Amino acid sequence: FCLPEVQAAGTRSRSFANTGTSLFGADIPVNHPLKTLIDASLNSIIQAVSLRTLQSYLTAWKSFKSFHLAFNIPFPDFSVITITSFISFLNSSKNLQASSIKGYMSGVQFFHKLIFNSPSAAIASSQTSMLIKGIQRTQPARQDARQPITLDILTRCISTLRKGYHSKHVDRTLDTMFILAFFGFLRCSEISTTSIFNPLTHPTVSDLSVVDSETMSFSIKQSKTDQTRRGHFIYIFNLHSPIQPYQTLLAYLHFRKSQTTTTSDPLFVDESNRPATRFWFQKHLKAVLLLSGIPADHFSGHSFRIGAATTAAQKGLSHSQIQALGRWTSEAFKSYIRSDRSIIREAHRTLISKII
Repeated sequence: FCLPEVQAAGTRSRSFANTGTSLFGADIPVNHPLKTLIDASLNSIIQAVSLRTLQSYLTAWKSFKSFHLAFNIPFPDFSVITITSFISFLNSSKNLQASSIKGYMSGVQFFHKLIFNSPSAAIASSQTSMLIKGIQRTQPARQDARQPITLDILTRCISTLRKGYHSKHVDRTLDTMFILAFFGFLRCSEISTTSIFNPLTHPTVSDLSVVDSETMSFSIKQSKTDQTRRGHFIYIFNLHSPIQPYQTLLAYLHFRKSQTTTTSDPLFVDESNRPATRFWFQKHLKAVLLLSGIPADHFSGHSFRIGAATTAAQKGLSHSQIQALGRWTSEAFKSYIRSDRSIIREAHRTLISKII
């Protein structure tokens, strides 16, 4: 959906670019012998990033375009003056944090690469990076206010669902989604949809399966840290637990198979038999939390992933184990681990006992 944007910008920039070095900057005639293959190449290049990332990049690009219009600048201009002015505009007029500005610049850089087949020297320049760093130093640090759904909170929510929260269908669906989200360290996007359902990327009935009498598996087709779409399997084992994760998933699989005729149908559907969306999931999560006696303001779908990391750390799992369980490719997982006051109190007790 961003091809027209890129090709239009490439056409306007032809006087500045060597069109022979960029597929997106070239005006290919309809009757060109390679037209079909060139179009296929263009579409495949766009597929190099995930849909969500592409949507973010497109938002940044449209903002960059609006900035040009507001200041009567020929679009697109990638000079150092325009790039740094755009960054200051995002900071002063849009009140964006440095982290968000970096995301916007990644989006603009992405389009520059498509149009010119190379990174923008202005975006990669020392002055640009120092400008963003300076903005970051002047902005107050924002703490992540999202609260973790720990094992204790998960257990209370599951209890609420099994006592009867909504319809039998919704209760079963949420029960399974909650358990998968927690034990799989899942992102909300890995169990729900934010766009039109696509069986090639979103969870289908075939993605949940029985490995043996002790193991269930859930296939994640793609995720934020799996841009190449190699996929990843989450395993749920038949271990003793009051919330019975294995039995819950097994029962839900039988339930969904009895409702549908094809395994390519959505794994999770709402009460209207439509694919479960992020909005639907988070709306019910907050309602279940409130019914469980837990203030819901600072919880979101991502709270399961944060809570799983926090619980794992509390249980003594090593950093490498937590990193592997959550499929983190960096040490970003450390920011997910929360320490409540009771844990800090016990740590102080330990310090005092060693002194005495």
